[in-house]
Amino acid sequence: MLRQARGDRVRPDPLTEGDFIGFFRGVHGLDPYPWQVRLARQVMDAGSWPDSVELPTGSGKTALLDLAVFALAARPDVMSRRVVLVINRRTVVDQAYEHVAKIQAALAESDDASVQRVASHLSRACGDSPINGVRLRGGVHYSRSWADRPDTAWVTVSTVDQFGSRLLFRAYGVGPKMRPVQAGLAGSDCLVILDEAHLEQPFAETLRQVREAQPTVEGLPCRYQVIQMSATPAVRSARCFRLDEDDLTCPELARRIKARKVAHLRSVDWGKPHETIPPAVLKIIEELDDSETVVGIVVNRVRTAREVHGLLTAAGYPAHLLTGRMRPLDRDAAVRAVQAAVDPSRESGSGDLTFIVATQCIEVGADYSFDAVITEVAPIDSLRQRFGRLDRRGEMASSRDRAARAWIVGPVAPKTAAGFNEDPVYGGAVAATWAHLLQSTNNGTLPFDASPLAKPEFPGSALAPRLEAPLLLPHHMDAWAQTNPEPAQHPPIDRFLHGMLADADSRRPPDVSIVWRYDRSPTALRAVPLRGAEMLQVPWRAAIAWLRGDQELEVSDLDGGVAAMGGRRARHSADAGDGCVRWRGHDNPPDRVLPEEVRPGDVLIVDPTLGGLSDGTWNPSSDLVVTDLGDAAQHAYQRRFTLRLDPRLYPWLPRAPRPTDDSDASDLERIEEWIAAVAAAVDQPAWMADTVAELQAHGQRVRRVGAGPTAYFIVSVGVHAEAATMDGSDESQSVTGTGVSLRDHLGGVGARVRKYAERLGLGPALCSDLELAARLHDIGKSDPRFQLQMVGGDVVALECLEKPLAKSLPGARTSPQGWPAVYHEMLSVLMVRNNGCLSDAYDEDLVLHLIANHHGRARSLPLLRHDDEPRQVGYSDGDRDYAAHTSEAGPELAHEMAERFWRLTRRYGHHGLAWLETILRQADQQQSVFERAAG
Repeated sequence: MLRQARGDRVRPDPLTEGDFIGFFRGVHGLDPYPWQVRLARQVMDAGSWPDSVELPTGSGKTALLDLAVFALAARPDVMSRRVVLVINRRTVVDQAYEHVAKIQAALAESDDASVQRVASHLSRACGDSPINGVRLRGGVHYSRSWADRPDTAWVTVSTVDQFGSRLLFRAYGVGPKMRPVQAGLAGSDCLVILDEAHLEQPFAETLRQVREAQPTVEGLPCRYQVIQMSATPAVRSARCFRLDEDDLTCPELARRIKARKVAHLRSVDWGKPHETIPPAVLKIIEELDDSETVVGIVVNRVRTAREVHGLLTAAGYPAHLLTGRMRPLDRDAAVRAVQAAVDPSRESGSGDLTFIVATQCIEVGADYSFDAVITEVAPIDSLRQRFGRLDRRGEMASSRDRAARAWIVGPVAPKTAAGFNEDPVYGGAVAATWAHLLQSTNNGTLPFDASPLAKPEFPGSALAPRLEAPLLLPHHMDAWAQTNPEPAQHPPIDRFLHGMLADADSRRPPDVSIVWRYDRSPTALRAVPLRGAEMLQVPWRAAIAWLRGDQELEVSDLDGGVAAMGGRRARHSADAGDGCVRWRGHDNPPDRVLPEEVRPGDVLIVDPTLGGLSDGTWNPSSDLVVTDLGDAAQHAYQRRFTLRLDPRLYPWLPRAPRPTDDSDASDLERIEEWIAAVAAAVDQPAWMADTVAELQAHGQRVRRVGAGPTAYFIVSVGVHAEAATMDGSDESQSVTGTGVSLRDHLGGVGARVRKYAERLGLGPALCSDLELAARLHDIGKSDPRFQLQMVGGDVVALECLEKPLAKSLPGARTSPQGWPAVYHEMLSVLMVRNNGCLSDAYDEDLVLHLIANHHGRARSLPLLRHDDEPRQVGYSDGDRDYAAHTSEAGPELAHEMAERFWRLTRRYGHHGLAWLETILRQADQQQSVFERAAG
């Protein structure tokens, strides 16, 4: 229903508490808990969120995502357009994303009136689709789409490393030119929900310091908020939301919170965990009764999980392995295999005997329910998280009138157990927890009360180590904000994400991402872009050890996982050679990298024959050939579908045509015949069947890769002018074959950036300056040398041009040596500065800076190149004439631009300035995508 406003404008009736109840019911098919309704009412009334939310495990904390979406629909003037749930467990990132996808699908497709009403409010406020969802867990282009539109609503689930690196201008897996865009989005107009914040206090402190450092600027909305969410908060806030007595009148919630659970201690002779834990698990299995059919086994290290899984499988037990050190596609397959067994809605004790062997990846937020749990001893707060997966809905305790059971495995003689008292993952907390457990259970003769409401006192030393973030000083942010070129010395960000450690070796190094691909050439990587669905994240030091062929480093499943020396040498020496290269973005070819040259946050592309995986999880001692998932990852991304006809990839398929084949048929005819044969084959993977269907339905784009006898074809269909490969960070954005004129492009970007800015609630002055910068940002492309590239080097075609081009003509081929020495955005700055048109600007500095940085090449020093053939360049837009000499692009301009950058940084803040850049850059990028699609 619409209500008449002033004049002829109408706006929807405001959303109410009742609308939230209907929305939640329409999405999930059940009513929200009382606390969820109470929090919705509080947030809508206050127009802001509490600083912290303290809720026990199993109480539906993930519903904060529903609340955030509804709050944005109800109060878009004060609520953030980006909602980011940060979780320190990779597997849970993907499960939480399923919750996001459910909300997204309901808003797009549901017939429910309440859901449609919320969707209407969101579309009115944010445009495009009501919400978009994405995961950030170490990808490059898999996670790129969250930056496409600054004005739309996004719900994101991320690890600490991925979101934190973006916030601090060092986005892992992202080139330096695009890092300001990621930082601008992460640090502005963003609601950050930090799950299990008590485990991530260093990052919580960094988030707080970033928020407090942002200045108040007229016309620049301040919608950056942080919520710490935890069952056991480390620090209690005055603005904390928690359950009250009325909330427990809900029978379903009360059954979960009051469920009875007990844990039995099992003491064993202690050695290395991967040798000690597996046989202990086999003995405990003998104690299970017929009602305990789905058993979770949780350990502290990936290697221990592998060994337990291997022993159970060898003994004939049905066992599944689930860790956070898996590629998303492998993990998705593993989760699908166990989903029915661990579904909390199933009847407890039903089904066949099943064991799920896991690491810390299921501690936080995972909606899994086990009939019994066997766990390696861990800090008491970690154990409580693991007990939260035991009889998650309290049905076993209520229906069978007995407590659900868990077992905790620890050493018989903890004081003399090798390595136990100073655990490489948890320090002394494991020993302190075990000692207190023994004391409180009469040396294990009595069960330990593991119920959710049971809060036995443990010493502070029994909690997982609490690391502190360093003080975030202005000079830290100043160093990181210089993204291109980076300063020679800048502080590492890992301690601001995971805290400072006492030892110099830093036991929580950040991750690197590893992708297994046979063809690592630039042509193949552009045709089949890297996707997060095929990436594995492992600790930096562990990756180096693997590439060197050193002893396996023990890896935990904590974000920034701790690594400690293992006891065996890898079965092969991974002499990487050309088999390992570092991804550097589409405008730079991958470079060969030696182990000692690998840096935190790198994306490494390695040959599948180097091994490194077994049973889908990280195993540096494995020399099994790893499956290249490049094409399957494109299918997962659903923007482009590809098949590489590389003979190394799919040996079970009919022989694929090769460029070197002697045939009278054309390449396209031979490929179409082959695709038809593949379509007729049986037992193909689902992704391949879908891809082949897309290729047959929409026609294929054929690309030849390589030369000589190793050459092969890549066939593809779908979006080729996507943000993934056309990110606006290099000149490739101009080579689109659409022949768009410079005037039309500038006008389109100007209109688009005005729409974005107004929708985001920026003040009139900032909206005007953004539009002015947009309408001038590319006038430097009028350089005749740039225009010659736009016509493919055809001098006659250049002479025939009626007006300058922003985008190349169809079929134009550019020359790498043909581009002008002075980047077009630098020339644009000179032409605008010399013209005097800045009298139209509210902030002249801002307009010039936005023009200079629309490709991310001037933070803080511009990338200037000497022009061996300097010349005067002019452009007229019909109202004004602009001109500059390319020789002016020298040290004086560099000094002027650097000083301007620092003035604006102090005026708008590090993230505020990056956000303004982002709004213009993404309007430019989206206009280019629109032009190419229209062409």
